[in-house]
Amino acid sequence: MDFRELHRSGFFVLPNAWDPASARLLSTLPGVPAIGTTSAGVAAALGRPDGERMPMVEMIKAVAAIVEASAVPVSADLEGGYGDIRATVSAAVDVGVVGVNIEDTRYPDGVLRDAAEAADRIAEARSAAPDVVLNARTDVWWSGPGGFDDGLDRLRRFVAAGADCVFAPGLPVAQITELVAALPGVAVNVLASPALPSLETLAGMGVRRVSTGSALARLAWGAARDAVTGVLGGAGFGGLAGTLSYQELTETLDNRH
Repeated sequence: MDFRELHRSGFFVLPNAWDPASARLLSTLPGVPAIGTTSAGVAAALGRPDGERMPMVEMIKAVAAIVEASAVPVSADLEGGYGDIRATVSAAVDVGVVGVNIEDTRYPDGVLRDAAEAADRIAEARSAAPDVVLNARTDVWWSGPGGFDDGLDRLRRFVAAGADCVFAPGLPVAQITELVAALPGVAVNVLASPALPSLETLAGMGVRRVSTGSALARLAWGAARDAVTGVLGGAGFGGLAGTLSYQELTETLDNRH
């Protein structure tokens, strides 16, 4: 099943990678049909904070390395589009992505764009890349002043502008079914969190896609921090006994091609 068809008739988890090694590891797991990138993870792996605080060409270079390492199709998190959204989306397509994620937060100030302006940018992205799966994200439930109605209005505008899928990070679990029902025929993407119910339950709610966002990158870095903190705090070296062996890592990366 190709990436677009997954959104039409499937239900899947999209793990988000942050560098070539994570891309290879995640993309070779059974049951992973595609992976995404995480802007926060990619930026952090390059020693930068999230929020378009690196040149667009640097982000695209990192995305290209992830595409090259992945065993499955890749969708790119392009944040708010890095200014010239047409150029950004076109550059991502040129390095081989099959999908792009565009949000309605404006950088560098981090405020929500006006709904009409955000929809216009989705239309520009659609025009620049007619064949990719366009995932349009609203941050209303994270940082916006509005509630459910505002978020729904934005997502409807994005669909009318050409989005194939809509992303609602921070949407309360209790409102997932309501959002799906209000957007018939539209693929709804939610963000993985400990608060979510089981995959079976989410599929029954009508969700099409679950993205992990930056969670996996933060989990990896947090484990490293906690292991060293434990050693320095006198807890011994047991925290260094990871679940991934040196041999497994080496074999996975040796089989990149």
